[in-house]
Amino acid sequence: MTRNQNLPVYTGDIAEQHIDPAREYTAESQEIAFSGEQHAIWADLFAGIHQPYLLEHICREFIHGLELLQLDSQRIPTVAHLNQRIQPRSGWRIERTAVRYTLADDWYAKFAQRVFLITDYLRTRDQMEFTPEPDMFHDIFGHLPYLTLDFYARIEDKFAPAYMNASAEEKEVIKRLAWYSTEFGLVMEDNRFKVFGAGTISGRSELTNTIMEFYRLGRDNVIDYKANVFEQLQEHFSIRKADIHRIIDGVNELHRGGQMSSQNQGWNVVHALYDKLGIRREGYLGGEVILAPFDVDTIAGIPKTVYAFNPMFFVCESFEQMDALLDSYLKPIALRVD
Repeated sequence: MTRNQNLPVYTGDIAEQHIDPAREYTAESQEIAFSGEQHAIWADLFAGIHQPYLLEHICREFIHGLELLQLDSQRIPTVAHLNQRIQPRSGWRIERTAVRYTLADDWYAKFAQRVFLITDYLRTRDQMEFTPEPDMFHDIFGHLPYLTLDFYARIEDKFAPAYMNASAEEKEVIKRLAWYSTEFGLVMEDNRFKVFGAGTISGRSELTNTIMEFYRLGRDNVIDYKANVFEQLQEHFSIRKADIHRIIDGVNELHRGGQMSSQNQGWNVVHALYDKLGIRREGYLGGEVILAPFDVDTIAGIPKTVYAFNPMFFVCESFEQMDALLDSYLKPIALRVD
């Protein structure tokens, strides 16, 4: 089956959709016949990120999962192939959808059934470095290697029970927690920052910007990589926490004003925001992004739908710590009886 790839240009708002529910999640909608150009885009995206100098900064769990998933570097995989590699290992299965990720209720309802959705559209040539919303390369290359692993399946299992039981305000916080953990999270590995989130891994622009920040922190003597890196990060965050929250408030205001609808505009208006707030872009705050310890209260205050770029990346000391921090917010909601 082929689907119309003439999608609306993303403007920063949720794209209106008119989906025939009778055709969604059917056998017909699952296996799509992709064009030669789409397979070529997939191959170029795969090759652009599957480089040793980039992979060395991604956590070892992703590398192991990618080996288990056995993706073809030249062709978009079938849903059947993905399920053959994933379902026996983690119990999750894959379905293709036309529903945008921004319409989160549909996605979480499927998560509750241990079904991970992959989108039916692929970014275009002009979005090779950055795509304004998740596409199938993001879903498959970024997320699915992890779904061959039990630890990631357990993390994903946390979100749906809480989301389905949450208030509207709590749902927004849950989406942010997912965004800044499984989508754009970082984790410590062998006393080094490593990329964990699927959004960072599958977007070459954000991946390289993040890696550059790792080096900048050392170059500018912000982090001494011979000492405990996470403790140093905590100290810097604690000292500059008031400024960080001012920046977050400013980003929220920019976002509400529609000033972050493209990648370039997003970076430029945030640079101007620092000047407006009188915050010098140097030292800990001298990079294109801010690295901070995973902090539920701080994450709750950041707008999730910042597709132009991510102003902050949050670091967990370990996956065990990530489990505990996510549980601290999600578990009480999931277990709540109204």
